[in-house]
Amino acid sequence: AERATTTIVAVASSGAPSTTSTTRSVPAGCGATPIVHTSTSTEVQGVSSDVSLYGLLFTEHDPIHQGDEVKIVWRMTGRGDLAVSSSAPDGTPRALTFGPEPHISSSYNRPGDEWGTGFRFDQPGCWRIQLMRSTGSGDVWLNVVA
Repeated sequence: AERATTTIVAVASSGAPSTTSTTRSVPAGCGATPIVHTSTSTEVQGVSSDVSLYGLLFTEHDPIHQGDEVKIVWRMTGRGDLAVSSSAPDGTPRALTFGPEPHISSSYNRPGDEWGTGFRFDQPGCWRIQLMRSTGSGDVWLNVVA
C-alpha cells in the first residue's frame, strides 16, 4: 500500500491555528478512495461532481478485512432521501446490514444531512459504494483484504 502524509491547518475556536498530520492509505491496484486517519476519526471523502460526500468509518482494522462488519456515518449535501447500494469486487450487489438511517443530531462536522449504514464485506478486493439523493450522487471505493 502506498502512504502519503498530509498536513492540515485548521483554526481552533480560540482563533489560533492548529496543525494535524494525517495518513492516507491508498491500496495499490484498487483505485480506492483514500482513507484519512486523524487522532479522532477515520474518514473517506467520496467522489462526486455535484455534492459534498464524506463517510466516517467505524472499523477495527486498517485496511478493512474480509468478514468485517463496518458502520459508516455519511454526510452528504443535496436534496431528498438517501439511497445506498454496494457492489462486491465481482460486481454482484450486496445488501446493507442496516440503513440508511437518518440521524437527527450529531457531532460529525461535515456539510449536508447525515445517515448511518452498515456493511459486511464478505470478499477481498475493491468494493464500490454508491450514494444517491434526488439531487446529487457520489461513490466511494474501499479495498478489503483477505
